[in-house]
Amino acid sequence: MTQSFYEVEVRYNVRLHMRDGVELSANLWRPVPREPDEKFPAILEMIPYRKDDWRYPSDHARMTYLAERGFAGCRVDVRGTGSSQGIARDEYTPEETQDGYEVVEWLATQEWCNGNVGMWGISYGGFTAIQVAMLQPPHLKAIVPMYATDDRYTDDMHYIGGCLTVSELAQYAVSQVGMNAMPPKLDYAQGDWAAEWKKRLEQTPWLIEWLRQQTDGPYWRQGSLAPDYTRITCAIFHIGGWMDSYVNAVLRMQARCTQAAHRRALIGNWAHLFPDSAYPGPNLDWLHAMARFFDYWLKGIENGVMDEPSFTYFRREYTAPEPFPKTMNGVWQCEADYPADHCSLFTFHLGDQLLSEHAERSVNSEQDVYPHRPTLGTHGALCYGAGSEPNGLSRDLRPDEALSLTYTSEPLAEPLDILGFPEAVLYLSSSAPVAHAVVRLTDVHPDGTSSFVTLGILNLTHRDGHEQPKPLAPGEVYEAPVQMRATGYRFLPGHRLRLSLASAYWPVIWPSPYKAENTLHRGPATPSRLILPVISPSHLSSPSFKTTPPELIEVGRYREEESKWEITEDVLKQSVTVHVYGGDTTILPDGAELFTDERLKMTAFHHDPAHAQLYNEVHYHLKEHANETRIRTTGTFRSTVDAIHVNIEVQVTLNGNLFFQKAWLESVPRQLL
Repeated sequence: MTQSFYEVEVRYNVRLHMRDGVELSANLWRPVPREPDEKFPAILEMIPYRKDDWRYPSDHARMTYLAERGFAGCRVDVRGTGSSQGIARDEYTPEETQDGYEVVEWLATQEWCNGNVGMWGISYGGFTAIQVAMLQPPHLKAIVPMYATDDRYTDDMHYIGGCLTVSELAQYAVSQVGMNAMPPKLDYAQGDWAAEWKKRLEQTPWLIEWLRQQTDGPYWRQGSLAPDYTRITCAIFHIGGWMDSYVNAVLRMQARCTQAAHRRALIGNWAHLFPDSAYPGPNLDWLHAMARFFDYWLKGIENGVMDEPSFTYFRREYTAPEPFPKTMNGVWQCEADYPADHCSLFTFHLGDQLLSEHAERSVNSEQDVYPHRPTLGTHGALCYGAGSEPNGLSRDLRPDEALSLTYTSEPLAEPLDILGFPEAVLYLSSSAPVAHAVVRLTDVHPDGTSSFVTLGILNLTHRDGHEQPKPLAPGEVYEAPVQMRATGYRFLPGHRLRLSLASAYWPVIWPSPYKAENTLHRGPATPSRLILPVISPSHLSSPSFKTTPPELIEVGRYREEESKWEITEDVLKQSVTVHVYGGDTTILPDGAELFTDERLKMTAFHHDPAHAQLYNEVHYHLKEHANETRIRTTGTFRSTVDAIHVNIEVQVTLNGNLFFQKAWLESVPRQLL
């Protein structure tokens, strides 16, 4: 039976008055009622990504989809961004989250609303949905966060395992400086448009504060659900991807949000992209799945959602590694919940280049030495959580493993399935006061190809927690539990498991600053080991999905630039440089155009770990009516043994004339970083 869609009406720049006088700008997509007094639930998305130009086409496509199916879609620019008033002083501020609470309650009281509100969002919007849900607005009934986390310190793009990120931090942080420098929409200006714009331009870039906040504490707990998961009481449908950096939160929230009205999770192979078109596939129509979830929780339609298993994931298996795979091998699996009651822990012990099911019987401790190689890692993913080009996945990891410690199992006699968080418990020592541990779990094909499964990263000064790092005493042996990113995977018969250990992952994390000889200790007194969350086969039926692409209207169009991902070794300078470029143009129905691009140059040195370098350049060019705005933002990061030196510059021209220019220069002390 063909679904009968609602007609849709759109209202632009609806002004929402917040408690402190700031006005937010919202666009509303509303179904046209078919019957007198027909009311509809509302679905809110709040992000800083400019609803009136950069996100205009995609907002219209997805919000129209929802409105055609009987939901009122509301898209809000967070305060200080796009067409909303105020100043964006940082991401995820308390003021911003409180705004979300007030917008939810405003929507619920509109005469066309049935009183039920949901929130959804990918990345920033997913964070916002989780954070607003923590405040428990009375009319917020359900949220659908996609690629978002419960813990801003451990699982966001600023720090990984207590290590400062490089490619991921730069790509977001410097580009957001440029995005935040864009003007409010002139058509919606109220009062002094130029003065309002200049107030935004004077604000300190967010990333400077991120660099100052190198350890966990109150700054990062703001906006984090962890550790108090009882704060969410509405229903949750969490969508994640194994190749995305936020997947850990899906499993944690599924296990710990016990006060939620309902919780369910869906995890595919996807990188940081929408599941209907993301690589790696298989793909599915996530909008259809989300609409079914909201149909139940916002409309009360009994559609079988509550009868389905609450945890669905794609169980990967060996796929020949490449940076942009169209799909990965494996099958969809269901569990009644996570953690599953038929999961257990299995231990492999580290031996002489071996992963063994049996501990070594030697009475003596053995030692494996590996030097600090700051440039190691370039055969891995370009980012910890890859997205669209040029951010690709890991290739064959044997070139990296040749310069790492490796421990490999015997070929498996039968399949081995894992679901959850693998952990490497390592006994390590170093000649330096600061050292990092990077462990990668791979699937070794019978032909020798080493294919990425998951990895873990730990700044060893954070071995006892991320709040108060402690320097390493040269030569002292420390137990270091390195939790790896969550995964669902099947190792096939005849394949081998491999654990590799190194001290760097360039250009994902900033190198530790000291030359060092590092040592892994193994044996009875120092039982270094790999612990796997092994799961027995599920007896639940495999799920079925709508796999055809969602039916979306086309509004405007995109034009992409040719991407670049190049790795250069300078033999004379003994350096490795990674060059990255990407860009696109958004063309709106009225002829307005927004061009954006970003260029990164990241350099580390084989024998000089203290002096890594990063240069990032971002352009935003907006042509709208008779105005042409050009923004150029650059970020230069240089490290020394004891500090990160950052220089951020913004230059804005309006119709060819210099409108604004400012630079920020700061040296941030390294806190055992």
